[in-house]
Amino acid sequence: MAVLGEETQITCRFTTKLPKEYRVPPSTVAVPSQLTRYGLSQIINHLLALEPARPFDFLVKGELVRQKLEQFLLAHEISAETVLEIEYIFAVEPAKPEQKHPHNDWVSAVAARAGCILSGSYDGTVKAWHGAELRSTTTLHRGPVTAVAVLPEAQGALALTGGQDTALLLSSIPALSAGAADNGASAAAQPLVAYREHTDAVNSIAVSPEGTLFASASWDSSLRIWPTGSAIAERAADESAAAAHEAGAKKAKKGSTGAAAPTAPLVEASKQELGGHSQSVSSVAWPAPETIVSGSWDNTVRRWDAEMCTCTERHDGAKPVYSVAAAPAGLQLVAFGGAERALHIWDPRTPTGKEKDQKLYSSHTDWISSVAWHPTSEHHVVSASYDTTLKLWDIRASIPLHTLEGHTEKVLCVAWSGPNAMVSGGADCLLQTYSVAL
Repeated sequence: MAVLGEETQITCRFTTKLPKEYRVPPSTVAVPSQLTRYGLSQIINHLLALEPARPFDFLVKGELVRQKLEQFLLAHEISAETVLEIEYIFAVEPAKPEQKHPHNDWVSAVAARAGCILSGSYDGTVKAWHGAELRSTTTLHRGPVTAVAVLPEAQGALALTGGQDTALLLSSIPALSAGAADNGASAAAQPLVAYREHTDAVNSIAVSPEGTLFASASWDSSLRIWPTGSAIAERAADESAAAAHEAGAKKAKKGSTGAAAPTAPLVEASKQELGGHSQSVSSVAWPAPETIVSGSWDNTVRRWDAEMCTCTERHDGAKPVYSVAAAPAGLQLVAFGGAERALHIWDPRTPTGKEKDQKLYSSHTDWISSVAWHPTSEHHVVSASYDTTLKLWDIRASIPLHTLEGHTEKVLCVAWSGPNAMVSGGADCLLQTYSVAL
């Protein structure tokens, strides 16, 4: 391998998958080994004669360049005498904090669909937002709301919530309905179904891709699968209407006056319990029809066969896991974080126990409370921490793309609210939204 130095020139060829107008000639060029990605970006802008200039990122052997070329080649044992293939992509510009939505208590759970954001709070309420506008506030739990999930649009205006009161609820939320952003729907959420087999606080909810099942994780160390969706909601609405009619008839017969008391929602039983965790199951994700992922205070992350309800792979760590997120369907990567400062990316395709079955990404200065994988990108993950920040990662680099500020106390939850938008909640009683161009 040639000795690299200040005057060393590296012969490289730039490639890209970007549209034709952003492709440079395929010929080789010699560049100084001391160049950083900023210098490489200047070269691409010059070759393309871009005005105004655009920032680019660069990949060598699938990894983002975050050092001088010389340092990168030495670290990866790449000879300076070979023609270096460098792929360039658009750089992700810094995410921008947008709106702050104050709450009366800690914001502990968030979910979003089609422009509507749902936030769960320690005061037991669930709020529905469209942009800066608060559409509804409904008290759904006796105590903190610790989990919120929305069903796919095909299932209707339905969402699931879980709380420290051990209850799970399926509710109709008008703000989630088609056209709600335009018609100003602001009716309160209506609980339809209750699921009550957990014996301790509900920590997390994950809906199956088709929306007919969901999984719940609890402090009682259990992971359960339940029926949900529009069919269940319609049956609950029918039974509720029938009960209300019967109650009204009885009151009329007795000569009672006034409105009938509200009826309790339908109660559904779980279909299956996934046994194996020995301590609190803190988080669950359902990235593909056949796959469920869970994390626990027993220091493990597990992948489950959703149909057979059996554990297919497990990762044993050294610290409690607080949050898991799975890459988009078709991939098997799992991101997780917990009672340490590092974000982990686990690839279960690598045999357990091998050094490279996971990668660690260190930048936070306190425990990681929540992680969320981008809904369509296999490379981008956001992490939230007790250090009051969010960090946006491209897992092809060992350092974060950006650090997002906006909270003044520990961040408790984060979710993607669209391909170019994120939302987070924290102990500062704020819901914070961000825009990010990926």
